[in-house]
Amino acid sequence: LLGAGVQASWRGDRLYDTEETKHAVIRWVDFYKNNRAILDSDIVHLRRPDGRDWDGILHVNPRLQSRGLAMLYNPLNEQITREIKIPLYYTGLTKTANVSQEDASWKLYNLDRDFNITITVTIPAQGRTWLCIR
Repeated sequence: LLGAGVQASWRGDRLYDTEETKHAVIRWVDFYKNNRAILDSDIVHLRRPDGRDWDGILHVNPRLQSRGLAMLYNPLNEQITREIKIPLYYTGLTKTANVSQEDASWKLYNLDRDFNITITVTIPAQGRTWLCIR
């Protein structure tokens, strides 16, 4: 939910029942707080979720330093590696884009004539990854 920009409200006796769950909650709340501006921006759907392959959304805002944030999901039971075309037209980028996967080192990509980049991404089984785009 936080990767989709949803500001959820959780209620009840306990938010977490183990230390592992507590650390997961802290991690994702911190992720949301650090990326709040882009996560609250417009969304471009990258691939329709059908449960048979990856799906994803791209948050875009040409007025921010992080012009895009792609959330990519894998519903399958095995890790997948895919070449994914990311449309960057609505980010305002025209020639190049710096991309970081999960806060790793930045890599420079040249945009094609239609303002897209193609990136090879590995997504863990029943997991997710994200790309920050500047």
